[in-house]
Amino acid sequence: PVIVLAHDGSSSLLATGDTAAFRARYPAVLNGLAEQLEEEYEVRTFTYGGDVKEGLDFSQGEGRTDIDRIFRDVYDRFAGPDLGAVVIDGDGIYNTGRDPRLAAERLGVPVYAVALGDTTVRPDLVLRNVDHNRITYLGNEFPVVARVEARHFRGQKTRVSILRDGKELAGTDLVVETDPLIVEIPLLVKADQPGLQRLTVRVAEREGESSVANNAQTIYVDVLDDRQKILLLAQAPHPDVAALRESLNALEGYGTDVAYAATFQGAPEEYDLIILHQLPSANAAIQPVLKRIAEKNIPTWTIIGQNTDFNQVNALEGGLEISNGQRMTNDAMAGMNPDFALFTFDIEDARVFERFPPLQVPIGTYELGRGATALIFQKVGVVRTRYPLMVLQPQGERHSATLCGEGLWRWRLADQQLFNTHAHFDKFVHKTVAYLALKQDKSRFRVRHPQEFAQNDRVVLEAELYNASYEPVNTPEAAITLTDESGKDLAYTFSRKGDGYALEAGSLPPGRYTWKAAVTLDGERLVANGEFLVKELVAERLSTVADHGLWAAISARTQGLMTHADDVDRIAEAIIAKKTIVPRSYAHASFSDLIGLRWIFFLLLALLTVEWALRRRSGTY
Repeated sequence: PVIVLAHDGSSSLLATGDTAAFRARYPAVLNGLAEQLEEEYEVRTFTYGGDVKEGLDFSQGEGRTDIDRIFRDVYDRFAGPDLGAVVIDGDGIYNTGRDPRLAAERLGVPVYAVALGDTTVRPDLVLRNVDHNRITYLGNEFPVVARVEARHFRGQKTRVSILRDGKELAGTDLVVETDPLIVEIPLLVKADQPGLQRLTVRVAEREGESSVANNAQTIYVDVLDDRQKILLLAQAPHPDVAALRESLNALEGYGTDVAYAATFQGAPEEYDLIILHQLPSANAAIQPVLKRIAEKNIPTWTIIGQNTDFNQVNALEGGLEISNGQRMTNDAMAGMNPDFALFTFDIEDARVFERFPPLQVPIGTYELGRGATALIFQKVGVVRTRYPLMVLQPQGERHSATLCGEGLWRWRLADQQLFNTHAHFDKFVHKTVAYLALKQDKSRFRVRHPQEFAQNDRVVLEAELYNASYEPVNTPEAAITLTDESGKDLAYTFSRKGDGYALEAGSLPPGRYTWKAAVTLDGERLVANGEFLVKELVAERLSTVADHGLWAAISARTQGLMTHADDVDRIAEAIIAKKTIVPRSYAHASFSDLIGLRWIFFLLLALLTVEWALRRRSGTY
């Protein structure tokens, strides 16, 4: 039978207690147990943490512990009558994966546990978790929520603070009123510097703490200084303009300017999207603006009203052709197009919009242009027409949209009246704006990777190179240089993979890394830049109180045994005494055709040959 011996390789075993004695004595104890069992059984050894690897590793370098995974791995490898028992050690603390009890029971064999670690609850202040935005924009205030646990510090005071380069950006005092105390501390930090900011969230140390390694965590926040700018250009003041402005102000990453045609002197090319409300109009000369929009391929959202010049709207090529347009209006409600696919709308949201009040649509004949798609059709009374109410057109680098009526402000008020929120109206505006203002990546050399890697993860980057016709190629050699926070450069060369490139840089120390990749194609040097994070694993520092109850429960439910490090001989004795863990012999009955036995053929042939030779000699033949 096979006996599996699994060792906990996590760093939490060295967080408390007599770690020097553990390092000096325990490896010999576990190796001695393995040697003792090898006299009677086949022993397979493993070390588990975030992953499972063969052999016993006492370096205790694992940053995560997944006990469920070792049991599942044993099941996948050895499940069956040949598996006799599992011997596992550890402190019972797991910080990833599922509860291991069910996986242990599924093995169907006794589990013998060696309980390690210290179960004493010592005085400690622990920063359990930090919730924060990964991205924010320059000038914004962003929230940071620190989850703090305090044990045996009742009546004392500490401070929770956020530091950058040793300077406190935000903080508050915390009085420990109960024992134990678990509390969430919200803090606000102003994003006053662009780029990737490294911040330290810290709980001030107090005398008597059992460990100060769990008092701080490092977080990274990417502060962007590239807000997309939207120009809301109107023919005249209108409630629609106010409704759109209120909705756009709530859209993160966008800045909105409101201007009127008669007084606008700005440069259209400074904006990523221009919303034209009742423009173009015969009452407002904005031909220079329209010309710059066409030259610079600036996305537009045109909202048609009574003062709109329909001929000029047709000239914009916004995906809509209007004929026989008049200044008189019809009331048209929204009929959502179920086949619309440029972006998603939930079925519930579609039903909400069909309950909104009608828009005032100028009378005329409305037809979709080539390549245009209707998001909403006009619904007059109970009749759902094929006239579009909202049209979007993806046309090369310039996306455009046209809304065929005015009265959006009524939709915003109805959303508040019917559902006590502006969320549905805001979603409609935000999804439209996000689609129109989307910037396409036209670079010919691109490097892709996750924004964050864990400390023990392998850092993998992939790259794509395109020729002038935007066909993927990987003939030239591509190189990349990683730079850590201390300024040290790490140079690599990409390997070719399929039509692109790939780089596996292995595991890197925690911190922020910037990179610069370069390749030369047809004499042109193409460069790409970026950055990523390698996050420190802190899970093993957060829970240091051993959970021997887990091992007691698992061993009891599997008819095993739990012991401590100084009594592991009991495990060997229990396994040897277990009558069900004995060698097995297997017998297999098999049948074969007599004609398939060659030796019989050759024996008969030999006898016949001898008979022939004797008869020949005696003269019988």
